[in-house]
Order: sequence, then structure tokens, then C-alpha cells
Amino acid sequence: MNEPRTAWTVRPAAAGLTQRGLTLIEMAVVLMILGLIVAGLIGPLDTQLEARDRRETLNGYAVTRGRLPCPDSDGDGLPNPAFDPADVTSAQCAVAEGFLPWAELGLKPGDAWGNRIGYRVRAPAYTWPDSDGLCNGNGGTELDLCTRGNLTIRSRGDNPTTNGTQEGKFIHDAATEIPAVLFSHGRNGFGATSVDGVVRADPVAADEDENANGDTVFLSRNYSPGAGDCSDDADEGAPLCEYDDIVLWVAPTVLNDKLVSSGRLP
Repeated sequence: MNEPRTAWTVRPAAAGLTQRGLTLIEMAVVLMILGLIVAGLIGPLDTQLEARDRRETLNGYAVTRGRLPCPDSDGDGLPNPAFDPADVTSAQCAVAEGFLPWAELGLKPGDAWGNRIGYRVRAPAYTWPDSDGLCNGNGGTELDLCTRGNLTIRSRGDNPTTNGTQEGKFIHDAATEIPAVLFSHGRNGFGATSVDGVVRADPVAADEDENANGDTVFLSRNYSPGAGDCSDDADEGAPLCEYDDIVLWVAPTVLNDKLVSSGRLP
């Protein structure tokens, strides 16, 4: 009589060797673990997509107004100062770096973790619209095709000059002459301010501090959980420290293309 088979057993491949499939309980555990992994991936992905939507909103704002807004300096969601088309000094922002003016842009007041989005823009070169249709040079005080940003985005990765050696911590310029940057300090919130105005703890790692020190250089790289022996430097023998910031920037070529195609710039 033939031996009955089930979906969970197979005949031994050789004497003394038994193979078996997953039991229902084991399969349930595997599916639960996979579900947790997928959920962990979807959360950051959703946050990244939401951040990109904010950047596109800035581009759309520029197309509509012919300029970018000043940062919000007091947390009310409005640029400071309020723009006045009859007063060129209103394009001189109250702060070079503050918060994304969410109310002005019609966005939510904070990121996925309840903190305000940081925002920096070169003013008045990008906060005052073109007035004459001319290319007035990079030293101008209005947004035209000759205007360039003053922000730099750096990252880490392989050093192309060291042939045959693969690095992961070499720091390089990923983008230069950027007009505006928006950034979230991520889940850990180091360097952030909550939507209620609570100032979070300062960053403890150098790469995250680069996005909280108020200068014109920002750092964007992949997430890292950090470790006790970490270091944000060129030592390839030590892991990078914790980093979960999200940094996005307005690309000048993309912005110019949108302004030209919309008729805002000649």
C-alpha cells in the first residue's frame, strides 16, 4: 500500500536523512516577521515620499509666485517677514535658516514625528521675483536665470580616486550652488523643535550636527543605527554613528526649467 503524503512531509532523500517543510506555526511566525520587516520599510518610505511632496510644493510655489518664501522664524507657519511686492526689503528674510512656512504652503505643520521641518534659502536672490527679464549675474538680488544658490550638500561613499579600494565614509560634495534646502531631523529628533515649540536635544553625532549647526553646508546619507565604537570620520574601521535625518534640496536646474516653462522667466 502506498504511504499517504501530506503537504508538510517529503520522503527521505537517503537513509538516515529526513527533510521536512514548515509547520503551520512556523509559517505563521515567518509571516509575522516578514510583516514587521515590511512595515518597518514602508514607514520610512512614506516619510521620504511626503518630504519629496514638500519639495515639489516649493517648486510649485516658485512657479506661482516667481520666488521662494522666506523661512518661518517664529513657528506660526508664515514666512518672516511677510512678503510685500511694493517693498523690496521684505525679501530680506528675518533669518537665513528657520522652519518651513507650512501655513503659507498649505502643508501640515510638522514631520512624521511631530517636529517642525527645517528650511534654508538664499535671500533675496531667490525670494524676490525677476523684475526686468534680464540675467543680472549671480550677485543680483532677484530670481533670474543667472542666479545661483549658496548651499552645499555633502554625502559619504566611495572615493573614486583610490582605485581598487572600496570606501564607505569618504565625504564629498553631492550638490553645490543649491538655492534652498528643507530637512527633517528624523525619528530621534536630535536638533529639532517640536510643532509645540519644544526644543529637542542636540545631535550627538557629527553628521547629524551638520544639519543643525546653522551653516550653509548640509549632509545627506543613508540611515545608520550607530554603535558604541562609531565615528563620523574617515576611519573605515569604525562604523558610522546614528543618522536618520532626511535632507532634500531644490535643484537649480529643475527650478529654472519650471520657471521658464511656466513663463515666469524668459
